[in-house]
Amino acid sequence: MTKSKWEREKINIKDIKYPILTTKLYIPQPRPDLVQRTHLIDRLDKGINHKLTLISAPAGFGKTTLISEWISRSEIPVAWISLDKGDNDPVQFIHYLIAALQSFDASIGQSALTMLQSPQKPPIESILTNLIKEITDISYDFILVLDDYHSLDEKQVHNIVEFLLDHLPAQMHLVITTRVDPPLPLARLRVRNQLTEFRASDLCFSLDEATDFFNKLMNLELSSHEISILESRTEGWVAGLQLAALTMQRSKDIPAFVKTFAGDDRHIVDYLVEEVLNLQPEHVQNFLLQTSILNRLSEPLCDFVTGKKGSQKILDELEKANLFIVPLDNKRYWYRYHHLFADLLRQRLHQTQSELIPELHSRASKWYEKNNFKDKAVDYALVAGDFKRAAHLIGKFVEVAWEYGGKTRLLKWFKILPDEFICKEPNLCFFHAWVLFENGQHNAAEESLQVVERLINSIIETPSKESDGLRPFDKVELQGKVAAIRAGMATSRGDVQDIIKFSRQALECLPEGDSTWRASVTISSGIAHSIKGDLIAAIDAFSQAIIVSNAAGNLHLYLVASFWLIARLKYAGKFQRAIEICRELLDFVKEKGLTQTLVGGGLFVIWGELCYELNELDEALLYVEKGLALVEQGHDVGHLGWSYFCMMRILSARHNISGAEEIIRKMEKVEQASDVPSWVTHLTEAWKARLWLMKGNLEKVANWVEEHEFKLDDDLTALREPGHILLARFLIAQGRLNDAVELLDRLLMEEVKGDRILNQIETLLVKTTALRAQGNTNETMATMGKALSLAEPGGYIRIFVDEGPPIAELLEEILDENIDVPRAYMKKLLSAFRLSKLIKTDDGLGEHLSERELEVLGLIAGGLSNKKIMEELFLSLSTVKTHIRNIYSKLNVHSRTEVIVKAKELDLL
Repeated sequence: MTKSKWEREKINIKDIKYPILTTKLYIPQPRPDLVQRTHLIDRLDKGINHKLTLISAPAGFGKTTLISEWISRSEIPVAWISLDKGDNDPVQFIHYLIAALQSFDASIGQSALTMLQSPQKPPIESILTNLIKEITDISYDFILVLDDYHSLDEKQVHNIVEFLLDHLPAQMHLVITTRVDPPLPLARLRVRNQLTEFRASDLCFSLDEATDFFNKLMNLELSSHEISILESRTEGWVAGLQLAALTMQRSKDIPAFVKTFAGDDRHIVDYLVEEVLNLQPEHVQNFLLQTSILNRLSEPLCDFVTGKKGSQKILDELEKANLFIVPLDNKRYWYRYHHLFADLLRQRLHQTQSELIPELHSRASKWYEKNNFKDKAVDYALVAGDFKRAAHLIGKFVEVAWEYGGKTRLLKWFKILPDEFICKEPNLCFFHAWVLFENGQHNAAEESLQVVERLINSIIETPSKESDGLRPFDKVELQGKVAAIRAGMATSRGDVQDIIKFSRQALECLPEGDSTWRASVTISSGIAHSIKGDLIAAIDAFSQAIIVSNAAGNLHLYLVASFWLIARLKYAGKFQRAIEICRELLDFVKEKGLTQTLVGGGLFVIWGELCYELNELDEALLYVEKGLALVEQGHDVGHLGWSYFCMMRILSARHNISGAEEIIRKMEKVEQASDVPSWVTHLTEAWKARLWLMKGNLEKVANWVEEHEFKLDDDLTALREPGHILLARFLIAQGRLNDAVELLDRLLMEEVKGDRILNQIETLLVKTTALRAQGNTNETMATMGKALSLAEPGGYIRIFVDEGPPIAELLEEILDENIDVPRAYMKKLLSAFRLSKLIKTDDGLGEHLSERELEVLGLIAGGLSNKKIMEELFLSLSTVKTHIRNIYSKLNVHSRTEVIVKAKELDLL
């Protein structure tokens, strides 16, 4: 692959736009004829210094009205979301959260949106962390209002809001209006004085406010006695007073009404609504009842649902009469009913026209489908009980829903939709399996895939039978996708045979233009080649997957394939190429705002692993710690296990054996709870045994070898290779040198076949230890020479250092003998060992520069500032300064000018 294919400007990631209903972001405008509630406005003003303002009261207490009035008087920017049941989808909720924030700052949330667009989403916490970081950069105060919070019942969404509250930037204030207290840490907020609360008792009209309302705003000229009766009977309930006022405006005998209203009727609301409805013309009554099923109202939607024209005129009249209708935009195109009024209208609809309700929902579904509101069309079809139509709509829109990240919504749809409808249509059944697979329910996914296959076979065998309408090539394509999912499941199991079998089936069936699925399958194939130990085939597969996923614009698959390619290049002896690609990806991930995502975490771990091999242990620890914190939030146990393996090695190299053993215990817990891929467990298990060997605990190692059934005459495989190298080390420790050399020679033959250069280097180094112990000097030198010749082009360092003092001593001997070896490279290795302050070499240096210090020295000579060096090498500024201090100390200089002169004298540049 040429370098140009890795240039980040070439990456073709498509820009997915999530469908946003802008009416949900509209801030309701207060009516001009409102009762002034200055004392409540003052409390809201003071509460902005706290994290949360909670307005919790039953329907009809003026919660939304109060907030909209307060906002209209404030100059602070406001983001508003009118919540509904659809926002129980975490991905939708975050999209609307970002859209609301972008209403006053379009730059907010761009990186979070990029993360949301990934087919395999990073953990919600990662997305929110990234979003909060962007919010923290805002230089002014603002308010976020979550109106009608009681609409939410999904724990994941509550967790999002709680996470937001826990990490709320100082300039952000959250306001929640709700009918019931939300499941948030309210007690903790109270104790910390971070909560301002308004309850029903706070929102009730006082006698003076009731007087202003009846006589000044509604022009009823009631006596103080009549107002007192009404205020007492309603206990200041705003909606009750408004209903009473509307009734009295049309009443011919107000005193009689007040007397009746003050009686013992326990169903005031029903009575008042009935009075209001009865005073409306019949066509308006029918309009109100039949449109009560809609969360939002517009002229064309209402016309379609009622089957009659003239809806706009009625909407205008309802708003003019203040009949519990709220405009949702400045153009008066979209409206909604007051929630209490809508609830009561729906109750009345059930009582009077229940047989019409399914048809009304069905009409709403058809209108939403026609107007491209896909999710709403499905929702209304399901409520209507029209499962056949719902199944058709889900099958038609499922790919779009998936693309927008609606996995939670799809799961809910499939839970509502009876199995008999899912299992009738192959495409729908396939997506059901896909959702289950992505949700980690592999057994259930396999059952659905088997149903898909039965349906496909049935259609193929009986072509005249009425089917799902799939064309012949669609059937083959679907078979390819079924195989692709099975290849993915086999990958998580580490089952090479199944990976190869299903990958081959998938690629034979998938059309050439289906880049996303083909990229996924090609990655699975690459993993299979990796497990088999065929690095060249693996590199080819991952390179191809990068090209295909790039063509598909699939960011997630592009990065996954790139990660695997970097790791394989390192093992194939192309270490510098791996570093080059990883640096490009670090730039790309930063540019795309993905540093707090799962893929960002994976990249940090990879970069840390590369730093480890360069013997830059501080940086390695920094990046792997940062990456592991993100990876631990995900559900990819293979990735997690590999990250633990990297951390284990770094801690061991830093002589933190207890820390490495703690990581081992964490890994063992993961293995007990999950099916960790075998390629991960073989690595971590072998390193665990190596730690015991380093501590001299041969008994534990012996038990481990026996338990894992490693023997001299085993058939050698790449998967079990780490364990066989460990066995050779154990044999050397036991003094069984001939057995060790025989095993190592067999391993080398297999490693050469698979072009596994890094494995060859390790095996050769272990072999030199055995040969030297045998006293075979010539072969020892030749074997070390072979290891050096393989390692020098890539610049590997830690693979030597991990072998300890014996290898350092041998390197010094070789250097003293003036044997034809890469001397400059050997000096780097000897410097890395740090055996002593003085190492005898031919350049006069008292203490050698590390690989990273040589890089920094080269950049200093190139005229780069400390900040530019930091950006070039992905280091912190403090780390750059530390490297420069070390360079000055080792070269005995005091300035950049002196260091360049000295470096040239010593031929270090």
